[in-house]
Amino acid sequence: MSNFVVKYGDGSLHRIPVMYGDADRQVASIIRNNSENKVNSVPRISVYVSALALDRDRLADQTFVDKVNIRERDVVNGQYTTGQGKNYTVERLMPTPFKLTMKCDIWSSNTDQKLQILEQILVLFNPSLELQTTDNYIDWTSLTVLNLNDINWDSRSVPVGNDTPIDIATLTLETPIWINPPVKVKHLGVITKIVTSMHGNSITSGTYIEGLGQDPIEPTTTLTDLIDISATTITGYKLEVFNNQAVLLGPHESSIPLEPTLEMPVRQGTPLDWLDIFNQYPGKYVAGSSRLYLTQPNGSQVIGTIAINPLDHTILQVQWNPDTLTSNTGIDSAGLLDNEPGYNLNTCNRPNSPGTFDAIINPQNTGPNDAKLFAQYGELSAGRRYLIIDEIGSVHNDINTGPEAWRNSVPDGHGNYDFVAYPNDIIEWTGTKWIIVFNASQDTDTLVWQTNIYTGIQYIWNGVSWVKSFEGLYTASQWSITL
Repeated sequence: MSNFVVKYGDGSLHRIPVMYGDADRQVASIIRNNSENKVNSVPRISVYVSALALDRDRLADQTFVDKVNIRERDVVNGQYTTGQGKNYTVERLMPTPFKLTMKCDIWSSNTDQKLQILEQILVLFNPSLELQTTDNYIDWTSLTVLNLNDINWDSRSVPVGNDTPIDIATLTLETPIWINPPVKVKHLGVITKIVTSMHGNSITSGTYIEGLGQDPIEPTTTLTDLIDISATTITGYKLEVFNNQAVLLGPHESSIPLEPTLEMPVRQGTPLDWLDIFNQYPGKYVAGSSRLYLTQPNGSQVIGTIAINPLDHTILQVQWNPDTLTSNTGIDSAGLLDNEPGYNLNTCNRPNSPGTFDAIINPQNTGPNDAKLFAQYGELSAGRRYLIIDEIGSVHNDINTGPEAWRNSVPDGHGNYDFVAYPNDIIEWTGTKWIIVFNASQDTDTLVWQTNIYTGIQYIWNGVSWVKSFEGLYTASQWSITL
């Protein structure tokens, strides 16, 4: 009811003061300077509540709870940024509806003032005035209406006596309101991963639970046999990991796998922006702090810190924690040498193999003393190991007919100088001959981890082929990110 004016006889405009008219006796006495002789000034508008009643027509389920997820924009040095800030969940309880009746008294000294004031007010009600009580967008009771129910033109009666009171016109207004109970405000809690463990019969001392990486259980310890662990993410996205990068694949998208020694597989479909994905879930992405978890076939997890590529938001750069990688599988040479002449276990660098090889090579176009290998390792010496991706020689070769570069210095038991090996084998030079320390055609049931010394990349033998140990395609349940 504020900001209305009246025009005096000299043409000047005067703003009409508005007061809450339902003052108590003490405040009213102070306003009148503790005197009965002081006359209230006019024009004036006073507003006060005259009635409050429960609105039964708008009653609803009192147990209803509405949840709203709020994501703030990040603030840096007092300025809003484009990044995501704090996240909250607001639980709003069902409010109680009421009808609020108010009266607006318009004090005036003459009819002209009264008409001026009413003309400005009454034009707003056609038939009601819409109100917004707050600009808080999560307040579901902020919108209401103000209805004009009655107009009392004059408070004076006829005939008018000598002691004429101030002329007061009264507007009776009614508005539907809500009284809200307190809301619950808490950090946003959306389920992003559900892990369900299924247990069977009890197990006792000395038992090793496969896949959990535990030490043997101490005697007298009793646990339940872990049957299965299932993990479900709400995203449904698959993850493709290559080198130190990760990209998202849609739920129905796949990639064309290539050889493990080549670059990333060729993906299909439209690239997905990591920022758009992070904004859909709770937590705050922090470059270099947020983490990626990859679940491995043996139940362990490879962990790395992540950062979105600033030039391409579809690529996630990952810095892997080497301590989370699966330990290499040692492949010793001693049991395979049969006291081979010229091979000294005391000077060889492989008597107790740490699970490494020196390089991945194609023996069809790279010899054991290739220029690149020579520059890296020097002259061929006992203990050198290579993972080969093509065959050497043939089981049908006659004596002295194999590739010259891979011929042995001494013949085998059949007098043959040729060396025969096949793709995915790991071969080793003893000082006089080549031997196979890992036979891929025979070892098809055991997972074997080896690290390429030349590149520092770890590989795993899955029984069919060598693949980068933790790189490849991960389904939705095999990876997760903590923001």
